[in-house]
Amino acid sequence: MRIGRIERMWGAEALRPAIGWKVWRVERGAEETRLRSVLYGDLWPTREPVEAQCKRLLRSEHDAPSAGCGCGIHAGRELAAWEHYLSVDAGARVFGRVLLWGATIEGRHGWRSARACPVEIFVPSEVENTAEVAAGLVPYGVPVHVLE
Repeated sequence: MRIGRIERMWGAEALRPAIGWKVWRVERGAEETRLRSVLYGDLWPTREPVEAQCKRLLRSEHDAPSAGCGCGIHAGRELAAWEHYLSVDAGARVFGRVLLWGATIEGRHGWRSARACPVEIFVPSEVENTAEVAAGLVPYGVPVHVLE
């Protein structure tokens, strides 16, 4: 299974990883198509994990995620947890499943984690230039599905 390969590549198998749902904005440039976090606009690197950092300015410095803060890489147990993010600017939103590991805090609707990487990306038909966006996301090294 592809998720097992990703766990081995990033050393996550011993850390009891979680798999959750995530929504991203798609950024299309002249040279590449990239995933950006919906809220803070963090760029998700290709073929390497994203590392969480707390963005709260008035808090003392701490590792993310922190129990006393809302920081960390968020992922939902169900895609429905992020339905509101998919409905805003639907022409530039994709979603997928992510592997979460490292320090992870479990909540009612999902998790906040220290590290994550996509394991599968879905491009809805509402996204402008759907086929081009899907092709542009191939460098993430995971299956990219176009939804009709």
